[in-house]
Amino acid sequence: MGHDRNFDEIFDRFQSRIKTNKKGLLREALIREDLLEVVLADEGRKLKVLDSGCGLGDMGLWLATKGHQVLATDISARMVEHTRAQAEALGLADRMTAQQLPAQEALQSGQTFDLICIHAVMEWLHDPYALLPLIPASLNPGGYLSLTIYNRHRSVFNSLIKGDFKRILNGEDYAGSSNTMTPPNPIEPERVRDALESLHMKIELHAGLRCFYDYFPHKGKDVHELEDLLTLERRYRKLSPYRDFARYVHFIARKD
Repeated sequence: MGHDRNFDEIFDRFQSRIKTNKKGLLREALIREDLLEVVLADEGRKLKVLDSGCGLGDMGLWLATKGHQVLATDISARMVEHTRAQAEALGLADRMTAQQLPAQEALQSGQTFDLICIHAVMEWLHDPYALLPLIPASLNPGGYLSLTIYNRHRSVFNSLIKGDFKRILNGEDYAGSSNTMTPPNPIEPERVRDALESLHMKIELHAGLRCFYDYFPHKGKDVHELEDLLTLERRYRKLSPYRDFARYVHFIARKD
């Protein structure tokens, strides 16, 4: 029987890559912009938020600074410890708590939320699509889900660019090995979209994250300024086919 991936063993590597690399900064900046556009336009409304699979806690901390009440959860004890320490250091402990919980248990705790964030989590689960039916019961009426997924289509298209014909022909699953930071279960966006709609969730936003950056030659990635990269992303990321080949796909869905 398979297991969900726990980042305890690769915490240091994960932290160094996310904090110092443009790809992590790009993804986080765009997710925040999407949330501001769709969910957080009413600055006076304070939300109860679940940040499930919180990682280093950056998204939850950002939401807490805006006055929202945040429960951050992760299967990794080291992630939870780091998030809790950050909340205390920033004086946000009264608005943000961190608990060690698998994503499935966080969604079955009996609590309900106005916003649930599940960012780059599904692809690390042994049975990723089984998570989706758990979401509506944890949302208040009119509540929002912010979901990002590691896009399987990007993996296939990247193999095409590299000329890896046999990998495409053999229909490989594009899973990363257990000692890498490549997720074991790349996700099909259409399957997620259809599942959310079948659960009576209205898709409010469907956009790519890093539509272009990951295709740049390695030597050229550091040449471009972050703001220029963001400008390029903003121009195309909600359009097909660009969003269809992005590294990640972001859905924001509202519970009817």
